[in-house]
Amino acid sequence: MSAATAVKNQNWIVDLLGWIITHSYSEPNDNGVPMAVVKNPFVKGKEKTVITETVYNPLPYAYIRELREILCPQPRGTFRDWEWAQSQSGQLRSDFGDWFPVEQSVIDEDDPDCVWRYKNDRYEIWSPVRSMALHIKLHLPLRTYQVRFLDSGEADTWRYEGGDWILNKRHGFSLGREANPWKRGVFCRIHDRDIGEIMTGLYVSTNKTADQNKESRERGYTIPWQNEDVLYWLERLRDWQEKYNPINGPTPCTELVEKHFGSVKTVEQKKDMGSICFLFRDPTAAPGERDKPIAGNTLPNLWYRLLSTLEDRAAARGQTLSDGSRLRFVQPADPELNVLPVKTHFPLHSLRVSLLTCYAMEGRVPIQVLSKLIAGHSRIIMTLHYTKPTPAMVSQVMDLASGRISAAQDESLKIFLRDADMRQIHSKTAFIDAGAIDIALANRNAIGWEQRHIGLCLVGGNSARSDEMSNIGGCWNGGEIVGRSSKGHIYGPVPHGLENCPRCRWFITDARYLPALVAHLNMLSYLASQVSSLAVEIEQDRDELLNEMYFAEQEKRPFLLHAELQQAERRYEKQIKEADEYAKDLVSCFQIISKIVAIEEGRDTDDSGTKLVAVGSLEDIHQPISFIETRSELWQISQLCENAEIYADLTDELRATPAIEKRSRALNHLLMQGGYAPILMGMDDRLQLIAGNAMMRSMALTLSPKNQMEGFREVSSLLEAGEGLKLLPAAMEPLERVTKQPVAKLSDLITTTSKQVRESIRDRSAADL
Repeated sequence: MSAATAVKNQNWIVDLLGWIITHSYSEPNDNGVPMAVVKNPFVKGKEKTVITETVYNPLPYAYIRELREILCPQPRGTFRDWEWAQSQSGQLRSDFGDWFPVEQSVIDEDDPDCVWRYKNDRYEIWSPVRSMALHIKLHLPLRTYQVRFLDSGEADTWRYEGGDWILNKRHGFSLGREANPWKRGVFCRIHDRDIGEIMTGLYVSTNKTADQNKESRERGYTIPWQNEDVLYWLERLRDWQEKYNPINGPTPCTELVEKHFGSVKTVEQKKDMGSICFLFRDPTAAPGERDKPIAGNTLPNLWYRLLSTLEDRAAARGQTLSDGSRLRFVQPADPELNVLPVKTHFPLHSLRVSLLTCYAMEGRVPIQVLSKLIAGHSRIIMTLHYTKPTPAMVSQVMDLASGRISAAQDESLKIFLRDADMRQIHSKTAFIDAGAIDIALANRNAIGWEQRHIGLCLVGGNSARSDEMSNIGGCWNGGEIVGRSSKGHIYGPVPHGLENCPRCRWFITDARYLPALVAHLNMLSYLASQVSSLAVEIEQDRDELLNEMYFAEQEKRPFLLHAELQQAERRYEKQIKEADEYAKDLVSCFQIISKIVAIEEGRDTDDSGTKLVAVGSLEDIHQPISFIETRSELWQISQLCENAEIYADLTDELRATPAIEKRSRALNHLLMQGGYAPILMGMDDRLQLIAGNAMMRSMALTLSPKNQMEGFREVSSLLEAGEGLKLLPAAMEPLERVTKQPVAKLSDLITTTSKQVRESIRDRSAADL
């Protein structure tokens, strides 16, 4: 027993005796307050605690991927392919592990998921349940308990089949109706309002702390991420269970015992959990117990074996530490102990898994769209539908010299924050941390609030840490809680670098900044696309090296490119982490935008203020926010360049990327197609931005006079196809207006150059004479 446990037990005893004394050995005093007539013979203990951080070295992503491949060799295969897993139990004893006896009639030789054998005078089928639990752990950041308690959805109103959703008519015990569906299964039918589609997410039916004092139907949470690999194998497991380990209905959690929970649960706690169709129910259990989940202690040994196999594979291909010693993933088993080895250097609960899920759990952005962005498959442009003019229209009436929003609008949020009460502020502004906002606004001193193009920084844009006063707010403590002290919470820095306002707790904004926030989100989308494209490129290089390693193993020759492979893995992981951070930035920005839109949608009908967001009527749009998925980089860049001319902060960000140069390259190509000099080539970034915007606006207006974004799309499509020559006249006039000079013809330049060359030769010849 640890010292902490001993102190805890001692204090429980003291509390129990105190309760007995209060209720049975006390007398009221003159004021009616109970006074103890005996003294508690024991005192509470105090544990001398030293706060330390337990650090587990997470497995590099390359090894996680290899572990998945050992378990599941074919991403879209069958359970018959899981040969390694099938060989890990039941080899010596048939009554142990994942093999269980069945009648011969149960075996379906035509079913590729039915793995069977005849051993010791009986037919046996292999259960994929335990291996699948590990497989899910290698894909999703779920606790083992959460995986074991996933619901198969067999009682749900809707049934997931092959990527589609149908009404559940397979089981007579299905619950709910179409108007009020029952949905507790891991396959989660989600109607995405932002893009108007039905997607399939993942529903986790248990969530530990957050589930306290909630009824069964309110427990758990949704991961709105359509992870096709995970869904494919979860569906195969559900179908396998229905065929080889069927149930008659959901299992009441009151029938479960301690081995299922991993801890003691009261009867009330079990009742609150309701009933579950356990997806990971155990077909190898005794009759009458097969509808209950596998026990938690059945996974550590399989995890040990999996890591041990990885260790052997690394050794076989000559992958060692710099001193030549073996890479160690597990602790060697003690031959003197007659127990299954389970000790590893990488505990099962320390797995670092798919990067997408960490923000999929918390973000409301359409994750299937975001997934394509991170995978490098698509580019995402967010559009906001206004009742006010679009940013491009606004720019025509703004001060062209500065391109900034009017100072009066800048000051309006400051005035509101200074004069309104906290209840009004909370209901009409968007922010991350209400507590931080309350602290920052305690003195209502507007002098300390700094204007940003997307909102206000309530700590004056302070990015330089003060060693003298730790309670001064700034970028270094604008992040999440990282610990506690005697004075309260300790906050970490703003994630992903200084002045990353959408992820800072000191940041506040409102509907006035909605266009700028959308522009900022589109900038983040572009940056994520850039990093993701680089990650995909590096991934291809890495895969070529992996193929070479595979062929070397097959041909039994040494693989000599371990250093290059390790470098490619390191480069790939660095870029995917960076893409992950941009995606988190994007999610945070989207959440702020969504809050503002919700505030605008919820405004009273008698609110006289002009609404920025169009909502409501059939003549208007149905959704104020929409995402456009495209493969056109030029369209995305053109929208960013248009926004950058309005918001100076975006100009700075954009000039640090290749976006302006890429668009100029396309416009120069158009000029050269028409026989003109590529004049943008000689301009600096700032002038390229202004001239390019003028050209694109004019061409877009020609193709789509009423919708600039649609015009940009059509222009980009023609330019990328090399068919934009007909738009050149529309582009020339604004270009010459910006440059204040006519654009030279290539033929004139060639003629002039030839003449200069001839004159030079003639002059040189005369000099030689």
